Amino acid sequence: MRKVVLAFVAVASFFVFSAEAQQSTFEKGSAVLDFTIGSPTSSGTTNRDVLMPPVSMTLDFGGPSGFFGGSKGKSKGGKNGAKSSGGKGALGFGGIASFYYDDCWGWEDDYWHNGYHYNGRWPYDATVFNMFLAFRFSFHYEVVESMDLYGGLLMGGRFRIWNYVEPYNYESYTGEHPIGSKFCFGPFVGMRYYFGDVFGLKAEFGVDTGAGLPNAQGGICLKLK
Repeated sequence: MRKVVLAFVAVASFFVFSAEAQQSTFEKGSAVLDFTIGSPTSSGTTNRDVLMPPVSMTLDFGGPSGFFGGSKGKSKGGKNGAKSSGGKGALGFGGIASFYYDDCWGWEDDYWHNGYHYNGRWPYDATVFNMFLAFRFSFHYEVVESMDLYGGLLMGGRFRIWNYVEPYNYESYTGEHPIGSKFCFGPFVGMRYYFGDVFGLKAEFGVDTGAGLPNAQGGICLKLK
């Protein structure tokens, strides 16, 4: 028990003292552009070959910042307590766009189509194109210099187009509509580490209700300002 208490005190002390320095990796007015490659998302089909893994572009902007720590100074009237500068923690907002496509094939035992129920085993084969678009809101904290840890929520949609291979076309064999979309909502966490003022590496993990977001992705980040 004593070791647990000491470990907790050590971690808490680290965050208290680290908050005295001003956050520089992500703050109010920041703009960060990411390019990543991610793990394949769920296809919901019997078989699949990944022809192109999820390639994503993310753009995050810095909102209000300096929630933890920071220095106190004097206001124009001479009274103490006015917040002057410094502090860590920042809110962020932005968006993400992903594109990927697969070769999906298999058998569908039965399905409903145009109000009719079809029995039997029907083969399907299609190239499936996916696009994922979402808004994201995040909170960022610079634990150590040059490292931006963040987490947040996203909301958007996954848009899918099935390009069926002849003769296994939509009208004859499968109840999956050629053009469809799903609502996506879920959390994500990630880290950016900068090697200088502009260039860095990124890793991010997340889940969503529409299986549109790659569960894991990594790539480069560019701090535009």
